[in-house]
Amino acid sequence: MAKKLTMRVGDLRGAHVLITAGPTWEYLDDVRFIGNPSTGLMGMELARSAQRLGAHVTVVCGPTHLQPPPGIAFVPVVSAQQMLEAVAERFEACDVFVASAAVSDYRPSRREAGKIKKGAERVTIEFVLNPDVLKAMGERRREEQIIVGFSLESANALDNARAKLAEKHCDLMVVNTPAHFGEAKEFVRIINARGLVAELPPSTKAAVAEAVLELVARLRVGARLSLVKPFEKKKP
Repeated sequence: MAKKLTMRVGDLRGAHVLITAGPTWEYLDDVRFIGNPSTGLMGMELARSAQRLGAHVTVVCGPTHLQPPPGIAFVPVVSAQQMLEAVAERFEACDVFVASAAVSDYRPSRREAGKIKKGAERVTIEFVLNPDVLKAMGERRREEQIIVGFSLESANALDNARAKLAEKHCDLMVVNTPAHFGEAKEFVRIINARGLVAELPPSTKAAVAEAVLELVARLRVGARLSLVKPFEKKKP
C-alpha cells in the first residue's frame, strides 16, 4: 500500500490547470442522444483540489447538473467535438491538463432534424469515430506541461492503461472501472511510465482528486515519484 498522500496549500500556486469533466452527448436527432452515466463530479473535485493548492483553474465540462466551485472558470460543452475545440483553445496557456471527462468514442454519422418518428421494427445507425481530446493535446504538449489522463477499464486494466499513457503522451494515468461513475467509492490506481505510483482503497472522488493533485504538485517541482510496484520490462 502506498503511503498516505498529503497536500499543502500553495503547492500549485500560480499554475494554470485545465480540466475536462463530465460526459459528452452525441445527438441522434433533436431529442435523443448517445451518452454515459458520468456526472462530472470527479472533475469538480479535481478543480476544488487544484484551487486549494493555489492554481488558476478552468473546467471544460459536458452536460451536468453540478455547479462549478466559486472562482473557477467554467466552460460548458455538449459534444466531443465541442470539448476538443474548447480545450484546444485553452491548452497552450495551461501548465497542467487533467482529462477526467468520459468522452464518447463514437457519434452518429448524421444528426436528423426534428424527432425520428417511431415506425420501423429495426433501425440501423451508422457511427463514426470521435476526436480523442487527450491524445490530440498530448501530441501538442510542451515538455514542461504535465498531462494526466483517466483510463476506465473493465479488463486488463494496468496493461491497457500503460499503453494509453504512452500513446497519449501522459505523465500520469488514473485507472478505474465503470463502477466509479456517480457517487460510488472504488479502488483506484495511478501509474506513470515506470510503474504503479499510488493505490487508493475504495475512496471518494475528493480523495482521488487530492491524490492526483499531490502527485502533480510533486512533478511540478521536478520530484521523481516513488513506485509502489515497477512495471516489468516489455519483451522486444
